[in-house]
Amino acid sequence: MARDLCSELRFVGVFPQTGHREYRFNIEKENADIREVILTIADALFMPKRLTFQEAPDLCYQKLLTDLRIESREAPIYKRAAVTATDIDSYRESRQSARAARHQTRHA
Repeated sequence: MARDLCSELRFVGVFPQTGHREYRFNIEKENADIREVILTIADALFMPKRLTFQEAPDLCYQKLLTDLRIESREAPIYKRAAVTATDIDSYRESRQSARAARHQTRHA
């Protein structure tokens, strides 16, 4: 899906379930269509220095933004998807890179 076809990405909330948490989002298009997407994170992935409950909504939001940028008719975003350890690693790396860039800018 081209990014401009999504007029709003809205975080609906977190819904704890047995063994995992669901992070629900609504993708609202300019033509008023609303699509719900649920990203799940297994409870086992929440660990100190790995992923905190406070970081999870942003991780899911960033993952969904990335998925929206590359979505196509041939490769649509699924209504339900699991966040993986690889997704968490990518999120960590992107945050560290952003922090390093901010630090360099301030001290340049």
